[in-house]
Amino acid sequence: MKVDVRKEAPSRAVLEVELPPDVVSQGKERALARLNQRVEIPGFRRGKAPKTLLERHVGTGTVHEEAVNLLVPDAYTQAVRQAGVRPISQPEIRVDPFEDGKPLRFVATVDLVPDVKLGDYKALRITPIEPTVTDADVDAGIEDLRARHARLESAGERPAATGDYVMLRIAQLDGTAERLVTGKDYLVEVGGGAYPAELEAALVGKLRGQQDSVTLAGGATVKFDVMDVRGRILPELTDEFAKTVGGADSVEGLRAAQRSRLQGGAQERARQEEEQRVVDALLQGASIELPASLVDHEVLHLVADLAESLSRRGITLQRYLQVQEKTDVQLRDELRPTAERRLRTQLALDEVARAESLQPTQEEIDREAENVARGSQQDPAQVREWLAQDGRMDSLIAALRRRKALAALVAIARGDPR
Repeated sequence: MKVDVRKEAPSRAVLEVELPPDVVSQGKERALARLNQRVEIPGFRRGKAPKTLLERHVGTGTVHEEAVNLLVPDAYTQAVRQAGVRPISQPEIRVDPFEDGKPLRFVATVDLVPDVKLGDYKALRITPIEPTVTDADVDAGIEDLRARHARLESAGERPAATGDYVMLRIAQLDGTAERLVTGKDYLVEVGGGAYPAELEAALVGKLRGQQDSVTLAGGATVKFDVMDVRGRILPELTDEFAKTVGGADSVEGLRAAQRSRLQGGAQERARQEEEQRVVDALLQGASIELPASLVDHEVLHLVADLAESLSRRGITLQRYLQVQEKTDVQLRDELRPTAERRLRTQLALDEVARAESLQPTQEEIDREAENVARGSQQDPAQVREWLAQDGRMDSLIAALRRRKALAALVAIARGDPR
């Protein structure tokens, strides 16, 4: 088999492949055998018709088409191996017409794994972030804990204010509004952000027994009755409160637990910020040309992720687009920069992992599989079987490898000894 390869762009290749006549003849024989099992010819049992009669019956074009379907996929795979290229997408294949006894030629155009040129990543430096938790942070955490365990009490004739809860009934709804249905009662936290902002804003200053209406951003008009206004009564900060909600023996113990929790959160945010700085610096010094097809594929992944996230909240993607007044094309255009950055990050980290000879250990792979099982609340054996299908295990290993590469980069940038 003859293979000529040329680059149309740094990440796109054209393979010109020629199969010799003897291979084409063998492919035609296989094609006739397959057709003989599918085609019924009067006077012959299926599979027993003479080949010359079968070819006259179905036509030479059909035989050639069947031969192409048999020969080209395997020939393309062999050509890729012979050319030493790394495709990342399905090829566009054009097959030239051929005659019996002549070679079969086809041209395959395919996007390749982009060449990644890293800058001097070993010279990356960042100032380490030292997370701190102040007494004011602990006080705010305690107050948030008290607020979450507050009880509601009718405010009587006092008007509603931000932070209050208003029991209201939707008397009339002209149009459609997310989470609102005519005739239903709702307990709405004023300023809580769980309901349309226009509705929550309209509740400020309302009294029990009042009726009003408001027009929402989407154009719907909501008429509502205020059934009651309720304020939050915070529990006293006592040792008993600490035992009930925080599992601590005293207020001081609760404060210590809050400080530890906040410190853990601060450390996690510091870690994420350091990683973000390192990735920004890495990408700034890297040269990566992304094929359009790869970006398009990643955009579709992001759209699918968004649709899944919305479905968990009981919202369809179509409804989301209607509320946001966007089209499918506009959404994909908005997601494109995110897709490009994610791909550039993955490819750059893959190159760092290659340069540093980083690979996850079997213990790390097993532990991550256990984490997947625990997170999905499924049997570990079933999860391992699921991971073994459709390249999922390869994706898991790639994610772990990138995680190790990022950790190594952060250590380099912080100047930590390795």
